[in-house]
Amino acid sequence: MDDLSREKEFGFDSDYMNDVLDKKIEVGDKFQTPGFGLAAQLFSTVAKHVIERLGEQDGEALLKEAVEEFGFERGKRIAQRVKTEGKSLTFKNWLIYSDIDSLKNFRPITSIPEGDFLVKVKHCTFYEAAKEWGLGEYSRIYCKYVDYKILEGYNPDLTLVLKERQVTGANRCVFRYIMKEQNKQPLFNNE
Repeated sequence: MDDLSREKEFGFDSDYMNDVLDKKIEVGDKFQTPGFGLAAQLFSTVAKHVIERLGEQDGEALLKEAVEEFGFERGKRIAQRVKTEGKSLTFKNWLIYSDIDSLKNFRPITSIPEGDFLVKVKHCTFYEAAKEWGLGEYSRIYCKYVDYKILEGYNPDLTLVLKERQVTGANRCVFRYIMKEQNKQPLFNNE
């Protein structure tokens, strides 16, 4: 008798379920979606339904409002964590006390041009997981708004210039974090 038939006929018992933990350890994380990826799949599924129901313009406006609130709240919580540790709201501390594992989720390539912090992200578990479900286009709505609001909630003195993969035309996003006042001036003079 196969396991499915056994479960249907007899249900579960201790002997039958006893090897689950060992088999789970054996399989490891091979079939698991990283936590940030599950969030992407959830968000993108919701975004798809909102856009289909409300239309692209109104749907994105509603999603933007929700994503910005979420991002701002994340930033405030990271700031509170940093303050609780007796630290100042520096960019360095934002990286250290962030609520997400950037290394596992993004595999960033960093550099420091002209005193700014530049991050190139080719692998993003958020985008990749949404794309796996055919929802990559909906994940962009989250990415388009959230990072600016996280920084605003954390420390509004930080400036972010973000070129998303849709803007770069390449398979990467480029984040430029600016704290040095001198580097912010050309940004605001061109607006």
